[in-house]
Amino acid sequence: WRGVVVVLCALWASNFAAAKLVMAEPGVDSSLYAVSRFSLAALALLPGAIQTIRKNPQALDAETAKAAAVCGSWVAFGYLGQTLGLLTTTAARSCVICSLHCVFVAIIAEVWRVNKAIDAGKIVGKDPATKFDLKRLVPAIIAVTGVAIVELQGAAGGPTVGDALSIAQPIGFGMGYLQLEELMSKKPEAALPVSCIKLLVVAAASLGMFELQPLLHIGNGGISEALSQISFQVPSFGPIASSPLALGGILYTGLITTAAALWVESIAFARVPATDASIILTTEPIFAAVAGAITLGETFGTSDYVGASLIIGACVLATLIDIPGDQKCEIDSEGAVDGECEPPKEWPLGGF
Repeated sequence: WRGVVVVLCALWASNFAAAKLVMAEPGVDSSLYAVSRFSLAALALLPGAIQTIRKNPQALDAETAKAAAVCGSWVAFGYLGQTLGLLTTTAARSCVICSLHCVFVAIIAEVWRVNKAIDAGKIVGKDPATKFDLKRLVPAIIAVTGVAIVELQGAAGGPTVGDALSIAQPIGFGMGYLQLEELMSKKPEAALPVSCIKLLVVAAASLGMFELQPLLHIGNGGISEALSQISFQVPSFGPIASSPLALGGILYTGLITTAAALWVESIAFARVPATDASIILTTEPIFAAVAGAITLGETFGTSDYVGASLIIGACVLATLIDIPGDQKCEIDSEGAVDGECEPPKEWPLGGF
């Protein structure tokens, strides 16, 4: 299932090239693109989600629906920070800041693990389970270093407000991964309804950003003038419908890399720890570079190869280190447990 996460990462990486092509079309800006992409994705999963609930009413109870909405809110928070941050920061910096989600997830997951051990009656300071294990952060730190080498070569300029806004990405996406893992461990049969609810929340947030877009481009008249320009309206999809390229891009990102990918992501997170998945997802810049080379004619440099080696090495290390108390069992589509949990893994070169 870690291989499935790699495939998902490759699909999501293609979004960058697809978005560039779509938003280069006349009349298609970032807010219209986001509304179109996430609305189409949510609508695509809605019939299947309803059918799943009809077949198995227990698949989605009120608690699960609420948790899915909260998870979607965190993801929307990450996307909002990404969009606002890109107004004043570079795409390279945004990507590196986003990759910090693997460090954030590793820290939060380790804190949760320690707290669970304490709640289970373990003696603080004496039982190893109650100690914060710093070695679990090593793969995440190596991965972020690799992303930085790939993305920041030649990046100039001091810190910007966009950099600060972009911090919403590791927090929002990281919390989304952690909550999705917890959700799927309890309700693996609710993968489709949970994915649909998440996308409905993100689509609603995208629509809100579309309606408030004058605030994103405040001119000399200040915020008062921007507020006066806000007029709630139904988005016009004419520019997308009139462009075969834009329409194809929306269909691809909406149906394949968003709807289908998030559905499979929910299934995968029932089997892969969020800590491992978040590190694997740092391979996204590698796949994005490949997609850019194929579709946009971009080229590779020495830093790309060095950074890619670090990222891949971090992923390998993450699959080898010992993760006691956080093992995953194989779960089939009906939620039944098949076989034994994976045995604990150990550091390939011994402990620190």
